[in-house]
Amino acid sequence: MAQQDLLNRIVNRVNDFNRRVRDLEENIRNLNARVNTLDDTVLKKNKDTNRSIQDLEDEISELRDRIANMEVDIKELNREKKKFVTNQELDEMENYIDLMNPIKSSFVTEKQVKKIVEEEKTVSKREVKRLIDRKIKRLENQASTKEKERKGNKL
Repeated sequence: MAQQDLLNRIVNRVNDFNRRVRDLEENIRNLNARVNTLDDTVLKKNKDTNRSIQDLEDEISELRDRIANMEVDIKELNREKKKFVTNQELDEMENYIDLMNPIKSSFVTEKQVKKIVEEEKTVSKREVKRLIDRKIKRLENQASTKEKERKGNKL
């Protein structure tokens, strides 16, 4: 009977080892399935990340092109801007036009000057020059007064 008892214990141990080996095999299969699932997930995430990176690189490249085009446009606008008249130049031109406006100003013609000189035989060249200078100063004063009025109206 002792042999039978020994044989039963050996059979029980072998059965226990077989059960343990099956459990370990089942655990290994479960781990393999989980590893495969993780591999698939990592590969998918890697592809998605690579695709996103490529999209970002494309957008950055497009933005660089747009910025370069904008820089060219800005340079062109600056070149064109230099062709425009400034406010100061416009005011100066307006003053000259007001100064020489035949409707608002009274000019002396050459005939009129000759007539005055003939009438006043005593008038010297210096006197004529002084008269002309006075007339010019008067016209300049009128123009500056108009400019001050215009600036006052703008404010």
